[in-house]
Amino acid sequence: MDPLFIPVVLGSIRRNRRSYLPAVLLTQRIEAAGHRTELIDLRAARLPLYDEEEATEADPAVVAFKATLARSDASFWLSPEYNHSFTGVIKNAIDHLHGELRRKPVACCGLAGAAHGGVRASEGLKTVLIELHAVPIRESVNFSDARTLFDAGGALLRAEFVERIDYVLADLVWYARTLGWGREHLPIPQRRR
Repeated sequence: MDPLFIPVVLGSIRRNRRSYLPAVLLTQRIEAAGHRTELIDLRAARLPLYDEEEATEADPAVVAFKATLARSDASFWLSPEYNHSFTGVIKNAIDHLHGELRRKPVACCGLAGAAHGGVRASEGLKTVLIELHAVPIRESVNFSDARTLFDAGGALLRAEFVERIDYVLADLVWYARTLGWGREHLPIPQRRR
């Protein structure tokens, strides 16, 4: 089967963020499985605040972000948990999207310093992505105890995350292939107006 394109959206813009290395790990596991990926770092993307203005929609950062997700087959979204939710920068990014994720699977991942590992962030993110007609899969990778994931040199200290990522990725790929076939071969239901 042809490789899929599965970008990873990193939703933290803090200077000393702990989510960058997990995002890189996600991209490495996607590549190791034979798929193509791209790390969409929302700190580097510098998307303007969503205001529904034509000039904002034409901003090169917005155009590039939307184009990357439009050509994706599936995507991973990684957000640290801030105040029991996902980050504002991810919500802003989502607000710029329209049909780019329609009927495509997404895996939502959370990260937190506590034992619950950003579960509230990933679960909240799923409910928002559903509004775009994306298909959040049940499985997640929630990076718990974020301070203990990597050493000072960036080496992974908790190998159990590799197996978890690979499982979630396999599930995401299954959905991507199934929904991709459906988008190509089945008529999409139309709502009566």
